[in-house]
Amino acid sequence: MKYKDCFDKERRDFLRVVKHAGVSAGLLQASAMIGGVMLARVAEAQTTPTKSCSVFMPGGCTPAKFFPTGSTMPIQTIPLQSHYNAGRIALIKNATMMQGGHGVMFNRFNDPNPWGKQSFDVNLGKTIGANYPVKCLNLGTTPVTELSRDSVQIPAITSPQAALDILFSGGGGGGGGGSVAPRKSLVDVHYAAVNELKTKLGQHEKIKLDSHFNAIREIELALESTNPNPNTCSAPPNTNAIGFDATSKLMTDIGVLALSCNLSASVSLAFGTDEHLHFLDAVAKPRASHDSHHNQGNPNYNGFYDEDVAYYMSLTKQLIDKLEAKGLLSSTIVTQVSDMGNVDAHTGQNTPMLVAGAGVRGGVVDAGGLSQTALFQSVGLKLRADQGPNGSAFRNWGAATIAGLFA
Repeated sequence: MKYKDCFDKERRDFLRVVKHAGVSAGLLQASAMIGGVMLARVAEAQTTPTKSCSVFMPGGCTPAKFFPTGSTMPIQTIPLQSHYNAGRIALIKNATMMQGGHGVMFNRFNDPNPWGKQSFDVNLGKTIGANYPVKCLNLGTTPVTELSRDSVQIPAITSPQAALDILFSGGGGGGGGGSVAPRKSLVDVHYAAVNELKTKLGQHEKIKLDSHFNAIREIELALESTNPNPNTCSAPPNTNAIGFDATSKLMTDIGVLALSCNLSASVSLAFGTDEHLHFLDAVAKPRASHDSHHNQGNPNYNGFYDEDVAYYMSLTKQLIDKLEAKGLLSSTIVTQVSDMGNVDAHTGQNTPMLVAGAGVRGGVVDAGGLSQTALFQSVGLKLRADQGPNGSAFRNWGAATIAGLFA
């Protein structure tokens, strides 16, 4: 079914549900949360994947320590063992990253010629996410992160509070320096508007609505615990001030929240940058990420690189854990790429990539030397992104795909 039949039909179906629920246009405009709840009711009936989470993991891997030869994960991917056993993950070997190594970071979510084009996550936001309040949510841990692109680079959102403000339009939002006036809880801002909606919902939808707001409040409490003055919204934080680990995990929570509340269908998460300037504070000996890449022969750095990669994989595990806990793995595809392959070579050969979630055939898949373009092609087609209004404007959907990724 092509766009005119497929996505237009879904938009009409959504508007029909809204109309039958007795929800007015004014009420929808009063709160993005209401639109998310109504989208949830429609999404429950979907049988195909409808959402995407694009992940960037810096630093490549050591292929022999990353890809299993049997059922046991090696040292660099051991955090993923449980999800691998359950068949939720496809690890992609013999893949190539175009322009592998340090540099042109937004190329990681794009094709071999990214200049002037939409990156994969942005393209999905304009296709599968066209009906969502936030087309694409670009989250990162490090201020220089620029992984996404429309016609120009799109810096990642590195402030958790700014990300929440974009999602829920709760006011505030740090920018520049200092802080802004005290802000209301996002729950308080939206609950008055949603009370009117609750009178029109059945018991199941009321429970779902309360669950959404509880999740939002949990994120707010986590933010307040890292902010000495919870009544102000600080400017985007310095990564070292909050810590890389805490920021990574909080951004993961916000990304999952956006997907679970149906506020966005396309989320990207960047755990660091391709320049490797971020500081890993949750490893045994806290250090700059870049140090372990160029000192593998130094006995003082023995085992550091394996620990780094395993740590990044633990962040991926946490993301998949949270998606599973929210019941999102049946509707969401997680796509992870890196900036290089074997770190000793700093090239694009044998770049670690993985796919997890909806429809994925678990195990190890051989890409046969194909690049991230083929990976995104495969995922995009599974998500029917080629059928959206911008599906063909910036991407050639006739290119190669990686066989065996999906059942």
